[in-house]
Amino acid sequence: MSKSIFISTLVNGEKINRTFLIYSESKRSIFCAPCYLFGGTTSFATVGFSDWKKGEEKIKRHENSQHHKLCVMNMKERKEVLNRVDQKLKYQVETEINYWKNVLTRVVAVVKSLSSRGMSFRGDDDRFGSVHNGNFMMSLELIAQFDPFLAQHIEKFGNKGKGSTSYLSFNIYEQFISIMADNVIQQMVKEIKEAKYFSISIDSTPDISHVDQLSFIFRYVQKNGCPVERFLGFLPNSGHKSEELADAVFLVLESHGLDINNCRGQSYDNASNMPGRYTGLQARIKKVNPLATFVPCSAHSLNLVGECAVDCCIYASEFFILLQNIYKFFSASTYRWEILQKNLIKTENVSLKKLSDTRWSARSDASISLNKNWIEIINALSFIKDDKTEKSITRSEANGLYLKLDSLETAIMATLWGDILERFNKTSKQLQSVEIDLETVVSLYESLIRYVLDLRSMFDIYEERAINKSGHKTYRKIRKRKRKLTADEKREEETNFKIRDSLRINTYYAIIDKLYSELERRKLCYDEANKKFNFLFQIIKLSPSEVYKKAEVLQNVYKNDLSSSFANECIQFRSYLMSLTENLRPKTIIDVYKMIRTEKLQELFPYVDTALRIYLCCPTSNCSAERPFSALKRVKSYLRSRMTSDRLYRLAILSIESVLTIDMNFNDIINTFAKQNSHRKL
Repeated sequence: MSKSIFISTLVNGEKINRTFLIYSESKRSIFCAPCYLFGGTTSFATVGFSDWKKGEEKIKRHENSQHHKLCVMNMKERKEVLNRVDQKLKYQVETEINYWKNVLTRVVAVVKSLSSRGMSFRGDDDRFGSVHNGNFMMSLELIAQFDPFLAQHIEKFGNKGKGSTSYLSFNIYEQFISIMADNVIQQMVKEIKEAKYFSISIDSTPDISHVDQLSFIFRYVQKNGCPVERFLGFLPNSGHKSEELADAVFLVLESHGLDINNCRGQSYDNASNMPGRYTGLQARIKKVNPLATFVPCSAHSLNLVGECAVDCCIYASEFFILLQNIYKFFSASTYRWEILQKNLIKTENVSLKKLSDTRWSARSDASISLNKNWIEIINALSFIKDDKTEKSITRSEANGLYLKLDSLETAIMATLWGDILERFNKTSKQLQSVEIDLETVVSLYESLIRYVLDLRSMFDIYEERAINKSGHKTYRKIRKRKRKLTADEKREEETNFKIRDSLRINTYYAIIDKLYSELERRKLCYDEANKKFNFLFQIIKLSPSEVYKKAEVLQNVYKNDLSSSFANECIQFRSYLMSLTENLRPKTIIDVYKMIRTEKLQELFPYVDTALRIYLCCPTSNCSAERPFSALKRVKSYLRSRMTSDRLYRLAILSIESVLTIDMNFNDIINTFAKQNSHRKL
């Protein structure tokens, strides 16, 4: 017997199910249910039909017969008058289903809320009414205070223990965590496959139980034209060597069914095992896919610019050491901190900030705090160094900090670094945005370069500001060290700078020149990655011949992605943009891509759409790979240090991608749960 017997094909090709046919396993025959129940005389109603060779022909003859149609009408009329024989049983089953669905809906709502915020579930015990039963049961008890249905359910099934069904145990919410995490992952993987092109960014950190967790970030462009960066999970103990990291990347891509050949970008921090040109991770991925362009993290590079500038001269290093020592001195004692706060209350200034060990741009807060509280900090140090009740070592330390801080040189350093770090910090935050593109990165670096060059001629201004801040008009005298001369040198030939000139030349200019050279050097790599697509930003300003030549160059790079008609398509796209009025023309490259998607121009400019998608999926920073570390500390805290890797992986997904977690449909989650726990034999 063929399955096609149960389907009727009409003349126009449409198919209709033959619901009147039923199959008997004992007789190995099919019967017509209406004819069998309402006095049919054919073999379909009496002994059954099993002539499969002539089955289709005889079934058509039977279903078109007048007697069969009469039996079908009798069956429908009987159903409308007397309803189904199992109506009460059907109502009972539906009532039972609705009851447990209402229970599970409340359970899923609690699981979504707790997991999306990275909170713990279990407590010391699993009993309702206990103050140590954890966040999950506490949330259900809270809802039950305003929900009579849940309150009645908890009272009836709450603490019955094993052997009774309540759907309130830890085993149930663990299943929901697994189902929801799988749904989020499937949705992200589906979006990546629809976008086709993606880029990767990874970073690692140890968790509270000293397990090294490698985070994976995928960047791609959504259908609406917005680039997004999604967290796809942690991989424990993958190693730190470039070959081990490459194996981990290939393993994750393969496990999710993603093709490495569709990777168009990669971005990591500046550790040697990542961006190494010959044996680093980026080089190993490029061996497999040469089109996976490597872009160093722009935010990390900016931090290194500041670090190199500080290391170039002793005054800059001593300033930040002094800044940290002042914070340590006051924060080490509640009494000293109270003295500082009493001085700050008068002016309502912000308190002292400690330096960041990893982010140089974040030292802006510490520098701004020092500049705002300059007089108050000096007064607090002066009070402590003159306090006879303090220990001598404390007074001595306060006196040393006071002498270093209360000087014109330190005031110049504080004023200069306060301005520089404030600009660097604002730029760094802008570079960490998900929607930023390479063209914007180049523009921001260029603006910093010009800003630093402008500072080179402003020493007199900073000196004047420092004099007003410190109240000192002269520099401290420094004992000159006599350099040992060689046999052919004379002491008269030595060049001796004044203290002001020495500070200006050897410190101020040294800092500015180092910042300039480092910014120029690190900007080159972004220029290199950006120049292939550069003509798309200036397509209106360029002539048609220039657009054609540059488009051909890009097409030769991405031969498998862009057709030979790409250059010709760009010419028409240029004309389309020029036909728009000034206020309707898109301002940024993201706006251009959104316009193509909004106006549904993909069919007209398919390869322009592809080129922009490749460009926008290219990452500019590695910051999104570090953001999961904050969630890791919340999800796997010292109270949850024995959490398994699988559970950490699921909870981290639900917490980091909380937007997708909250948007999940309750019915889909419950239906998946019902299928997994169904005891019916299929």
